[in-house]
Amino acid sequence: FTKIDFSLPVPMVERYNNKTAGELYGNTDFYNYDTSVSFDSNTYPVGRFAAEFGFISMPSLETWQQALDPADLQFNSTTIALRNHHYPAGGLSTDNVETGSKGLAEMTLGVERYYPSPHKVDPIGNFSAWCHATQLFQADFYKSQIQFYRRGSGFPQRQLGSLFWQLNDIWQAPTWAALEYDGRWKVLPYMAKGVYSHMIVSPFWAYKNGTLEIWVTSDLWEAASGTVSVQWVDLQGKPIADNAGMQEELDFHVGAINSTRVLRTKIDDVKLADRQDAIMLLTLHSRGHLPNGETEVAFAHDNHFLPVWPKDAKLRDPSLKLSHDKSTGKFTVEAS
Repeated sequence: FTKIDFSLPVPMVERYNNKTAGELYGNTDFYNYDTSVSFDSNTYPVGRFAAEFGFISMPSLETWQQALDPADLQFNSTTIALRNHHYPAGGLSTDNVETGSKGLAEMTLGVERYYPSPHKVDPIGNFSAWCHATQLFQADFYKSQIQFYRRGSGFPQRQLGSLFWQLNDIWQAPTWAALEYDGRWKVLPYMAKGVYSHMIVSPFWAYKNGTLEIWVTSDLWEAASGTVSVQWVDLQGKPIADNAGMQEELDFHVGAINSTRVLRTKIDDVKLADRQDAIMLLTLHSRGHLPNGETEVAFAHDNHFLPVWPKDAKLRDPSLKLSHDKSTGKFTVEAS
């Protein structure tokens, strides 16, 4: 997917750099560290295969403790900035801290723009919470893109694949990885397990013009039918009256390796008394055959949609209680 022009300093022009209106790209690489547009799908590349995309996040406190002295367990510590490969310091001198700090600043902005910022009194607890918050942003950013790329299977580009960068870490540092140095999972792989299911339901919110759509995407090799249940509840879990004026069950039929839209509305038409105290819960149910499988199996997928950014939602303290049973070795977490 290139063209050759020997009059140019670099004769080969990659198809991705062809900005001609109406052109489709082959494979796409996408790294955008401007977090002000991270969830604007209009900024994502349209192509046939998303070969690479990503954003960095911090590993967990437990992983940092393997490599750092206690004094360095701070989000913007010199050691962390020097270990950051986005942007690479280029040396161990403290004069090189500034480049790594740019990447730390981008992670910080990603959290502050969309999520409640941690403000714990205990400095180690606050550092741990910030590390986790960067993983939440990373996972949600990847999820937004994966849903978009998978939906492309039903668009003219017939996008049929996506690979995020990257799977695993080779050391303890801020990276694009899903798995930390010793194999500990970040938030990302938990998200990926769901959004890469054979059949998914996805909300698409064009927050600049208020359009809200619900799509079903399937990678089965045959057409399938099913239902999507739609439930609006407040952030205490109580059903919202009249389901916010939205149909509670949507039937769908989706083609083989394809996508279909099951709902299109405007957020202003959704009857919510308080958008900061509402969440839409989506559940897909269908049956079909796996590729080359003769036995019919059930498919299910859960998703959700917040009509505001999480930092603006009226979240409740769930009053979590942790207990441990010494006889069985099991931990129990309860929301009282």
